[in-house]
Amino acid sequence: LKKHPHLNEMYHAKEALQCFYRIKGYEKASVAIDKMIERFRESKTKEVKRLGNTLKYWRQEVLNYFRKRLTNARLEGFNNKASLVRRRAYGYKNPNNYRLRLLSVCG
Repeated sequence: LKKHPHLNEMYHAKEALQCFYRIKGYEKASVAIDKMIERFRESKTKEVKRLGNTLKYWRQEVLNYFRKRLTNARLEGFNNKASLVRRRAYGYKNPNNYRLRLLSVCG
């Protein structure tokens, strides 16, 4: 990674984000995310800088994970399946058939 400084920086940003989610407690996570956002936003790599801006925008939602340890991964999975069924069901003239197909896949 020494030959590719941008790739090195992106790798370390990914590792920092993974370590962040192993933190125990809301207060510690709150301090850690602020430091991480500041570090990412000062980056010379545009992707890392963008990640810092995204974390700043979604800060409270990210920190909510540390209160209940819940994510929206299951909902995202259902949305993905619904999109897949919609693409495959192109041409269904009856919305009820689409609904039934969606229920059979996600049910």
